[in-house]
Amino acid sequence: MSKPKLPPESEVVTWLQRLIENDQLLENIQGQEIITSITDAIGQDFFIPSFGIDYISRRASAEAAGHVLGRLGLLEIISINTSISLTKGEVLRPDILCFSPESKTLVVFEVKRASETERQTVTELAGYEQELRNLLPFLGNFDICFVVVAADWSTLLTHAVGSMNAWSGKQCLALKLVSIESSFALQAHLPEAWHLTGSVKLPPEALPSIDLYLVEKSADAIDDEGDENDGGQAEGNGADERLPPRLVMTAMDIIARAGDRAGSHGFMMLWRDVNGYGRGRWCITLCAIDPYSMYAWCKEHGLSQRDSDASLFLDSRKADIAGQTPATIYDLAKAAYPILQEQFEPEFSGDFCWQMKARQYRLRGVPTRFEFWGSLGQHAREFVCNPAVRNWYMPYMSQNQLDWTDPVVAMPLIENLSAGVPFPGGTIKCSDAFLVGRALGDLALAAFNAAPDKEHAARIEPMVEWAQLEALRYAIEMKQMYDVTEEIVTPIPMLSNDPSRKLQATEDLAKWVRTDLISDRHPFHQACFDLGLREAMLFRLSEEGSIDRFPPDRPHQAALLIRRILKGAILRMKGSQGQLLQSAEYRDFEEYVAPHLSSCLDEQGDVDGVRLDAVLDEIPDLELLRAFPGTFVKGIDSIVPVVLHTVSPAFPVTVDWEWLKSGVRALFEEGDHRPAVIFNQDGTVGTGRIMGIGKFLSPIMDPDVEVYLLDETSARNIAMKMTWEEVKDFYAKRSEAFG
Repeated sequence: MSKPKLPPESEVVTWLQRLIENDQLLENIQGQEIITSITDAIGQDFFIPSFGIDYISRRASAEAAGHVLGRLGLLEIISINTSISLTKGEVLRPDILCFSPESKTLVVFEVKRASETERQTVTELAGYEQELRNLLPFLGNFDICFVVVAADWSTLLTHAVGSMNAWSGKQCLALKLVSIESSFALQAHLPEAWHLTGSVKLPPEALPSIDLYLVEKSADAIDDEGDENDGGQAEGNGADERLPPRLVMTAMDIIARAGDRAGSHGFMMLWRDVNGYGRGRWCITLCAIDPYSMYAWCKEHGLSQRDSDASLFLDSRKADIAGQTPATIYDLAKAAYPILQEQFEPEFSGDFCWQMKARQYRLRGVPTRFEFWGSLGQHAREFVCNPAVRNWYMPYMSQNQLDWTDPVVAMPLIENLSAGVPFPGGTIKCSDAFLVGRALGDLALAAFNAAPDKEHAARIEPMVEWAQLEALRYAIEMKQMYDVTEEIVTPIPMLSNDPSRKLQATEDLAKWVRTDLISDRHPFHQACFDLGLREAMLFRLSEEGSIDRFPPDRPHQAALLIRRILKGAILRMKGSQGQLLQSAEYRDFEEYVAPHLSSCLDEQGDVDGVRLDAVLDEIPDLELLRAFPGTFVKGIDSIVPVVLHTVSPAFPVTVDWEWLKSGVRALFEEGDHRPAVIFNQDGTVGTGRIMGIGKFLSPIMDPDVEVYLLDETSARNIAMKMTWEEVKDFYAKRSEAFG
């Protein structure tokens, strides 16, 4: 059946003109609630913003649409299909150009009746914008609004307008033109220029970095004027050597603004070189997102994509271009050279990924100040301004007047972006227990070693600061779990910045994690936590290849606990969830232990515990230490169920149901016919796959009609097939219980 034929664009323009003149345009736009539901969600009292890579385009288009909708009232028509060019002989004719006297905003309307002319849309809008800026120099992006009215939103037009909003900072409202009996209708449309990647964090390889060492010039090298106005030499004016020079902070501001102008996305860390490994006291580590590494990761781990000439080319060059630090980051750093060179001799070094660099600097540099740019900068600023963050998530930020430049705010933010948020979904796996044990173990050891005298404490200051920041990241998430969990009644102990109380505060928190957060009902998780807590330094040296610093009996004590954990896990392999599903983690674990188990099986094929003890004793201690953080603990995760708590009803927040539906649809098209909307223990709502019993559930037929609901908010997971309306009702009832 052919599409109904639409009248000429001139008739549509005349109809729009009539609506504008009668101030009826806004009320004739249908579907505005979809836009407001997204924009209203951002500033909710209990909404903690996350850096959702897949959500960037949708949110940007919604915010732009909301901005334009707020400026469509009481418009004054300037021109209708007449040229606005200032140059004789040039023709630039927007369909309708209006002025909003209330907001002093120009609104450009462009009507596209047929798909054949849609290809010209963005080119025309760019031309109109340039001419308006020629007429009104320094007109800002928020001072020009675009309204594109199209009958057929083709892929090209959708991606073009979505890109204008997401990456060019334009304010464009997309409206779908519908022909009805004797008139027209307008439907709000959200153009999303993005293929879902399935990524929830930035992969480590996508965060290359460089170091900009600030080598201080000698007094003779600084001219008289610079010497009198010393901005780089702390000694010259008696300033605290721990505080960065004002000139360096200005340089960081310059670099960040240059990053915004360049359309780059990244962050930088200023750190103080305590032990003098480098030539300068101060160093700026700059990190930018590498789009080529992002592509490589998404291609391998994310949702499937259709091959194209562009993707095939990138596949063929992946080894050459992925992981390299973008040349842009050097240009950004050089933008600050004019002022840095007054007091320093800047030098580049250390071209490798952020996570590797962060591990190396734990014994070397003290994080002092951070700055962000691009989409990461926008996220950091929104994070700091968010009421839920200031009141609930990081209350110390408002109490101490901190912002994204402070390490206690910036470091958890960066690590959550790159390493992932601790305790995903609010559950505790054995690997989570092990990692939080290591974090608290590192801090306890650092605090203990810093206690003897001030001189020694100064030398290990980097180790103390990095350990404190990592423990803080886990403590923040554990505080959220405590706030919503019904079983935990003992208040969570707080970490301390006071050197005299730091060790005791860490030990108190570790005791609370073991006895209250995990509890005696989960001995495997307690054992993994104890292992990480007691042997944190041992595992760190093992990863660095320096375990020979310890006497031989120390690894042996750790290996004894690993053997006990392994024995319990091996005896539970048969009939476990991992065996049932044959997950990758389980198969890796099984492949490792299988050669050792052949002599331990009885006639029924069960593992004999006595013989297993002897076999495990034969595995070298150092081999157990190297394998536990990876193969062993991930395999144990597939065998031992997670720690679940009963949580209070979720905070009442606005949910973008259409976005969740698009995620479910993507999973369905990927081949997973049991996609789920997941109500997590931490109160978040998302989409994902049903692990465990998922393969035994009946598939859904239409992801736009039905979906599985996986409720993880009680001590047991519950999976139910529901229609989308039933899922919304379920969520509404849970939110009512909170109130």
